[in-house]
Amino acid sequence: MLIVEAPVPRPGARSVAIVFLAAGTAAWNVGNVGAVVTDLSRDLDVSLASVGVLSGTLLLGFSALGTLVAPEVITRLGILRAMILAVALGIAGNLIFAVSDSYAVFAVGRAVTGIGLGITVVAGPVYARGRGGVGLVALFGAAIQLGIAGGLGVGAVLSDAGVDWRLIFLLSAAIAVVLFPLLIGAEPVEYQTKSGGGFVRMAIRSSRVWRIAGLFIAIFSVPLILGSWLVHYLSVDNSLAIGSAGALSFLMFGISGVARELGGKLAERGVSVSILLGITPWLAAAGLLILALDDSFTLALVAVVLAGIGFAIPYGPAIDQAQSLYPADPVEPVAFVSLVGTAVPVPLVPIIGSLLDDGYGTEVFIAFAAIVGAAALMNMTPVQAPLGKAVQGDSP
Repeated sequence: MLIVEAPVPRPGARSVAIVFLAAGTAAWNVGNVGAVVTDLSRDLDVSLASVGVLSGTLLLGFSALGTLVAPEVITRLGILRAMILAVALGIAGNLIFAVSDSYAVFAVGRAVTGIGLGITVVAGPVYARGRGGVGLVALFGAAIQLGIAGGLGVGAVLSDAGVDWRLIFLLSAAIAVVLFPLLIGAEPVEYQTKSGGGFVRMAIRSSRVWRIAGLFIAIFSVPLILGSWLVHYLSVDNSLAIGSAGALSFLMFGISGVARELGGKLAERGVSVSILLGITPWLAAAGLLILALDDSFTLALVAVVLAGIGFAIPYGPAIDQAQSLYPADPVEPVAFVSLVGTAVPVPLVPIIGSLLDDGYGTEVFIAFAAIVGAAALMNMTPVQAPLGKAVQGDSP
């Protein structure tokens, strides 16, 4: 099925609130385990790699599943009902995690939460673009980062203050409840539908799609992995207090949230896509290198500011570029690049935990910087045309 969007309206306050809270409350779950890694490892008597399975592999693996099924869910339920389902899954998953005493049940909780997250990262940007264009998409991206910041920062501060980690997961469930009255009865995005298809067949053969997917690995996958391990890395490898590590993590994702909206505004004002996608990610690469090579608080502060900006500015323009590849059905390209960006961390989060356990933190952050720099180089040229139209040097 092909979906053709109606003209984009000016977003109202309710639409803005839905976009911001849907993204923020879903992304809170990316950081809430990362904030209590040490507590979980101690209380469950498991390794960092095992905690990494909970914090990243299960959450993001089932998020990838949610992303994969999201187009069908949206087709059957509509955007708003799909978003309501995603919120309910996130609440249920956190409640399961909060009351469990079994690692297997913890895993179920993270899986349920992950499916909700996956549906949100597809339905949310499509709803945002339909209600307010690239600017509202950028706000969705901003709220994703702020949500991760909240999960990491608030969780680390509460943990440092001696609050039981179970209460932190109850809080994660509670903050999502506020979305229900906003979503129920809200004005949906209007679509006209007609028969068609074939995006994935064209996408897997197109270098333009894979360039954008590579950028999502840099600006989406890498921060997701950092959401699991940044507090631990800063506190253990860089010898900062957990509260300070949490504050720096909150700052990085918080700045990234603000800068994501800036990226959308810059795109709306006509700043070159080559600059937004091919140059600004180098700021993140520089920040990651600083974190790899220096352990002082002052330079760590500079590093997280650079990383936050570099991860953020490309997001809104990259989503817009992805949707421009297949304008007849904006759900499909968003689902595709989000699936790639979400799937990559699945095997890597526990591997990174094991490497950090073995003292390879410096090498890990150098590798992250190289990935971000390579993605920037690949996206110096915009996608230029929808799939199926000839572009020099590209397959379909």
